[in-house]
Amino acid sequence: MRYPATPCITLNGTAAEAIAYYDRTLGLKPRRILSETNALGQQEIFHAHLANGAFELMLWDVSSALPAASHILLLLSFETTEEISAAYAALAEDGQIMEALGVPSFGGLYAQVTDPFGVTFVLEYSENGRESAG
Repeated sequence: MRYPATPCITLNGTAAEAIAYYDRTLGLKPRRILSETNALGQQEIFHAHLANGAFELMLWDVSSALPAASHILLLLSFETTEEISAAYAALAEDGQIMEALGVPSFGGLYAQVTDPFGVTFVLEYSENGRESAG
């Protein structure tokens, strides 16, 4: 593959809100946003690419009911305890804490937070980095 896999989120008319939310909570800045007016005369985002240097995310609105999908968690690995604490606080402000930030049995720091759009973020920090970083 040429590029790492990029998570994609489909939303039912809340893509603009999600873009602002992910900018505020995770520092994901829009790289490109494309929108159009739908049949109801409302602006609908059909392509949004967000990034913060270490993480990329694509999202868009869907016109019809959301299709049934499997559940996916997004793992974000942080370089410092300050970074994970800041992301946790920002996501937890409007989100639902699934597992509070703490020290798991495998060490480091770990938490799970589901944001207002139903996306669950797994946050982790390890002094030793990720297994895949070798």
